[in-house]
Amino acid sequence: MPGLLHGFLAESARRHGDRVAIDVPPGPGRPRRTMTYAELDRRSDAFAGTLGAGGERVVAIRIPRTSPDLFVAQIGALKAGAAYTCIDPTFPEEHARLLIADCGAAAVVDAVADAGGPPPDPLLSDPGRLAYVIYTSGTTGRPKGVEIEHRSIANLVAADLAAFGLGPGDRVAQGSSHAYDSSVEETWLAFASGATLVVMDDEAARLGPDLVPWLRRERITVLCPPPTLLRTTGCADPRADLPDLRLLYVGGEALPQDLADRWAPGRRLENGYGPTECTVTVTRGTIRAGEPVHIGRPVPGNEAWVLDDEGNESDEGELCIGGIGLARGYRDRPELTAERFPVHPRLGRMYRTGDLVRRAADGTLFFLGRRDAQVKLRGYRVELPAIEAHLAAQPGVRGAACAVQDGVLAAFGVGDAPPDAAALR
Repeated sequence: MPGLLHGFLAESARRHGDRVAIDVPPGPGRPRRTMTYAELDRRSDAFAGTLGAGGERVVAIRIPRTSPDLFVAQIGALKAGAAYTCIDPTFPEEHARLLIADCGAAAVVDAVADAGGPPPDPLLSDPGRLAYVIYTSGTTGRPKGVEIEHRSIANLVAADLAAFGLGPGDRVAQGSSHAYDSSVEETWLAFASGATLVVMDDEAARLGPDLVPWLRRERITVLCPPPTLLRTTGCADPRADLPDLRLLYVGGEALPQDLADRWAPGRRLENGYGPTECTVTVTRGTIRAGEPVHIGRPVPGNEAWVLDDEGNESDEGELCIGGIGLARGYRDRPELTAERFPVHPRLGRMYRTGDLVRRAADGTLFFLGRRDAQVKLRGYRVELPAIEAHLAAQPGVRGAACAVQDGVLAAFGVGDAPPDAAALR
């Protein structure tokens, strides 16, 4: 197993250099664009040479998903010994500036020139090197940068290769924003196996009923959506409508039983669970129609403990995670890191998820709900107090509250005068 994330690409480029690594289907005013594994390897080498060697830096990448340069920049940063953080170009400018400042970006990349020298060779054998930083919301309104090392994400990618048996004939849909960690696993499901990564633009990712024709037209064999997206398709017979789809790998929010029963027949339905702090997916299990939905067992290399309020192992309680998937911590937030990644006197360092689970006699885990005010909406993790803090900081607002109602994030405010609705929105 490669100890570094980009080591998987090196193997795919060696074995499948002429095959298409990235396929961006046509969109409004945009023709289809493709890039082979050989070209991806060569251009990421060149970009790494442009960055040059240095200490453990973070490169901020602000390139749309519909440009293959996004992936060139990610891999090139890794080859240069740096880490990357991705900023969605649709983010408000103020938020983007906050993330760039928080990560201490050594460079901000908006495009990749097809030039540069050979890649540098700084500590490229160190799996403890930082690979990427993913930002999640915080209860104070300040985003938290989760630092993930190469060994953590490389372990997950190797486990995916062993579990799913993907190969050059597969076409993996990439629908997540690259600012979120779910995009990392989607991307490397393809790159590590020699498959083709087929990039959805934002319009395709939100198509609803039109998504099924898009998947069929692009001959997608692997799809990794949040369950909410499956529901919006309105697809009554997925087995008949999507005969090419052989792996449906859901995550990001709880999987309802009715969706599981509808989408499982005719393919493998895998339900993944994992906070960003535990490297995308930390437990998962295969779901079959008519059987209760669960979140499976730990991905190899990880540990999952169910603890009661006193920190003792129990059949029902808070899910706590240990093992190779644990993040290094929160960037420049040592106190918060110590709080969320405590050292258990017997079990060692762990991450407290805040999720309640039940462990069955065979070790299978069943998700029961949250202990705090965090929710997941369309696959994104949202801290309701973070939004409330932003609203309460607006002129004239004395108090605010948020809730998820019928799949929509709703906010309520109390003020001294009618508020500026556009500003609050």
